[in-house]
Amino acid sequence: MALGSSGRIRHGRGVSREEAHRRTDARRRRTGQGPPGAGRPPDEGPARSRPPLCTLRTDRAAGTVCVRGHLDGLGAEFLGRIVAALRESGHRQVVVLLGSATVAEEARALLAGLARGLPAGHSLELR
Repeated sequence: MALGSSGRIRHGRGVSREEAHRRTDARRRRTGQGPPGAGRPPDEGPARSRPPLCTLRTDRAAGTVCVRGHLDGLGAEFLGRIVAALRESGHRQVVVLLGSATVAEEARALLAGLARGLPAGHSLELR
């Protein structure tokens, strides 16, 4: 290590740490290995995340699940896992509050199959 005329610490071939990082970042952008949005042209702006299709909020004490947004097949699979977890924790009746949520046909079929597969004395109520 040597101290350059600018007072920066230089490593190896006379390159400062800051310059070495700039070179690595530029190389990653060219090869597409950098962080998301790094190789993006400046006029497109940063990558934006999209809001979730649906959210599931669980009340373990009451045995209820509140659904908001659009419930698709993947969301119904997650809902099925939540219902199973609530049943394992001792709830014989699980209530799913759909409210104004929209439900895809695939999700509706998965929920119907889940309700049919419950043991005697257990219920799944959709409101």
